[in-house]
Amino acid sequence: MNAKDAVVALSGGTGSSKFLRGLQKVSNFTVVANVGDNAWFHGLYVCPDIDIVTYTLAGIADSKRGWGVRGDTFKALGALKRLGSKDTWFNIGDLDFATHVFRTALMKEGRSLTQVTLTIARRLGVGGARILPATDAHVETHVVTAEKGEMHLQEFWVKEKGRLTPERVRYVGARQARATNEVATGIDKAERIILSPANPMTSIMPTLSIGGFRELFMRSKARKVAISPMLGERAFSGPAAGMMAAKKLRPTSLSVAKLYKGLIDVLVIDESDRAQAQEIERTGASCVMTSTLMKSGEDEVRLAKVAMEA
Repeated sequence: MNAKDAVVALSGGTGSSKFLRGLQKVSNFTVVANVGDNAWFHGLYVCPDIDIVTYTLAGIADSKRGWGVRGDTFKALGALKRLGSKDTWFNIGDLDFATHVFRTALMKEGRSLTQVTLTIARRLGVGGARILPATDAHVETHVVTAEKGEMHLQEFWVKEKGRLTPERVRYVGARQARATNEVATGIDKAERIILSPANPMTSIMPTLSIGGFRELFMRSKARKVAISPMLGERAFSGPAAGMMAAKKLRPTSLSVAKLYKGLIDVLVIDESDRAQAQEIERTGASCVMTSTLMKSGEDEVRLAKVAMEA
């Protein structure tokens, strides 16, 4: 067995990438990355969650912003604005643009998103991890808002700054999509599957909604461990609280346990949410408590070790 197949981590973006950076110091693993954030900008195929995971594991991510490449500049985006290009609200740095140009060119030559992702990760120097998109098909997470109707998640979160009221989340194209052979093999061979601390509605559920993926996941004999991204009634970051409210769920670790009911063996929660532990265990998952905040590299490694031992 490939050493990376023993541990599989489902991931989203910023919160996931910090956890995966800690896991990188603990174990080899395979990442199954969310593709629901993918979108076309300026004729280029952009994969925000795949890219932040890749940049982070390659050691070149801008950790202060939580996205993009460290030290990047935005001269190309500025030039596009002056020319009157659309969609310049989505910030893409010059070095980041290179990734998207390279990806799009290879895909137009007939390479799959999986092949391109593996190539980019290898050439950027990612070590100890194999990064796979959940599917090679195009899937989009859409948010239905009270004020402006339906829009792509990037438009909701970046252009509208998450200020609109989400009423529903849709995973467009997910049912018709299928997990790649590489992902299916990884899930089948895994001894441990970790659901990274990520927005359940927009990072994990898009992957679980891919045609046949949930059944593939449930057939796996791996130990399945999820890390809650919630603290009290708020998320570490991002729009998770509002998205869960749209599903009539309180933004708590207990609600995360309910979303993942029947899928996981263990839920790791922050020790400050100890009062929820008993109800979480009634959903069928055991509950492990620790500090889930990742304020330093030491925190990232410690949480990764907890997930590997839970």
